[in-house]
Amino acid sequence: MILSPLETVLLWILIICYSLVLFIAWTIFKNSAKGRNKSLSYLFLLNVAMFYLGLIIIHLWLNNKELSLQDFITVYGFLTIGVYVASIEVPGFLILSHYDEKSIEVLQIIQKYLIKGTFSFSSSIQSLQALIKKYKYRLEELYLYANLKYFIQSSNQMKQINRSVLDLLLAEINQSVRSVSQKSKHPFPKLIDILSLTGLSFLIVQLLR
Repeated sequence: MILSPLETVLLWILIICYSLVLFIAWTIFKNSAKGRNKSLSYLFLLNVAMFYLGLIIIHLWLNNKELSLQDFITVYGFLTIGVYVASIEVPGFLILSHYDEKSIEVLQIIQKYLIKGTFSFSSSIQSLQALIKKYKYRLEELYLYANLKYFIQSSNQMKQINRSVLDLLLAEINQSVRSVSQKSKHPFPKLIDILSLTGLSFLIVQLLR
């Protein structure tokens, strides 16, 4: 592909800025304490790998062809949007959906053992203790771990279910299930608002025509 000096400069600016933004995003999400966000971190590495692969394919495909500035913007606009959709948007939706479904499943199991504890105290409390230990980080993310731990400790001391805490816990779990169910599965829901505010959504529509 034959590029003009301006197109060459624009291409290098795109590569450097794109790589820098993705590296910063990967670092932020990788160091995130919350499992839901952390699960998206490696999508940024996939994105940058697909972006570089796309650059190579474009240069091989357009070998010895000269592009106008408009064609240049269209080609690399398609590449950027296409790579984002293929490596972050779609996988991100699937990852977040699976993560939230697992969170709801854990909450429903815990809810079952809480109710079961009113009939068979010892076995239910032991199972509940094992569950909150296994899913500690997920429950901390949902702000339930401390309350569940207190419930188990107080119930063990009383040798029976702490009913005053039980009712509050069941209400909290029901609220958490509703909250998780209503969460956006878009990896970056604020991105749509930002694109709208900056006018980039209009540019994307024009590129996709």
